[in-house]
Amino acid sequence: VWFKKYELARARQAATSHLMASCAKYQHQESHQDERLVKVCADAGRKCVRNIHQYPILSPEWIAVVDSLKQLERLVQLEGRMPGNATVPECLGRNTESEGTLWDQESHENAIRILVEEAKVNLCLRIMNDYKKWCYSPSMKNETIKETKLSYGYSDAQIGQKMTQFEEALGLLLWRALVHVETLQLMDIPLLIEHCSLVLNQCVEDPECAKHLRNQEVVILYYYSSLMKHAEALNNHELLAKAREHRLVHLVVEHVLTMGSVYPADLKFAVAEGLSALADNEDFRTNWEDFFVGLDGEEQDRALKEKFLELDEKLAQTVIQENPDNKREIRPLLDFFSVLKRPYVEAMLSLTKDTGLRPSANHQAKWWGFPALVGWFAKE
Repeated sequence: VWFKKYELARARQAATSHLMASCAKYQHQESHQDERLVKVCADAGRKCVRNIHQYPILSPEWIAVVDSLKQLERLVQLEGRMPGNATVPECLGRNTESEGTLWDQESHENAIRILVEEAKVNLCLRIMNDYKKWCYSPSMKNETIKETKLSYGYSDAQIGQKMTQFEEALGLLLWRALVHVETLQLMDIPLLIEHCSLVLNQCVEDPECAKHLRNQEVVILYYYSSLMKHAEALNNHELLAKAREHRLVHLVVEHVLTMGSVYPADLKFAVAEGLSALADNEDFRTNWEDFFVGLDGEEQDRALKEKFLELDEKLAQTVIQENPDNKREIRPLLDFFSVLKRPYVEAMLSLTKDTGLRPSANHQAKWWGFPALVGWFAKE
């Protein structure tokens, strides 16, 4: 009996050892395969990135660039599905309090990293900016399409497809690149602000153009959010001055109030994050009144404040309802709403004290032209 138990124990031990060895071999093979896949992606990405140059829109060379952009877009999507590199947190000298840079983060973003290393991000922004100017000039756009059809035999469907692929692929690459502060530090920030202004102004003129979530008219809000989140790590004073010159904050507010109801949850949160970062910006906090002057550049425009306050209900509270933890993330924005409301609240309280009247919250808000205050008075 003892011998049989001994043999059974040895058999179990041997089976366990075999299983562990098999697992180790599988993990080694899997790790090796992941490394090989990353290398293949990096090599393919570098070839595509080096193909990016500025050519006349809809020329054969431009069409070839679209194909490279599509390949880069697929690489970005593929890398997004790959498991993170678990060895990265163990690297010496890495800032453990952050998610890392493009060069030492756990997630794989080789396509974006190569775009930065090859100094192509500014070029991509210029190409996109020129493309949107072309799109917003109907006569120039129609003439180019007509010449392309005559010269190369493309159909309207083929041209439309290439234009869509170009904007969606390049828009995604810029979005993913601008998430990283090291990318923004190498960017032409004035051009980025001008591009945001160009697109957002078009949205004011034609709100229907902002219905496609992958077009610049929507993706531009991710650019704005990244810009505001990293402003203090850039040339903050000049950045805010340029944003104020182009009335960028109010263009974003107008966009959100017009189209915000159809935004996906992640976009709503991104916009709220960007506005919250602006509210928490030291230079903005000391000079925020300058952002609310009228077109004459002299007097405060109450209508601008009123529209901004509408974001409390239409954006901030929606984001909080989606996830209560978001309240902590956008606390500076909520505090700024209170700053904007305070003078009107004090005036109304003074009027109530002097007259002895206590009108309803709804009437108080209507008196002062701030419908957005109704809910806030109810809470108070």
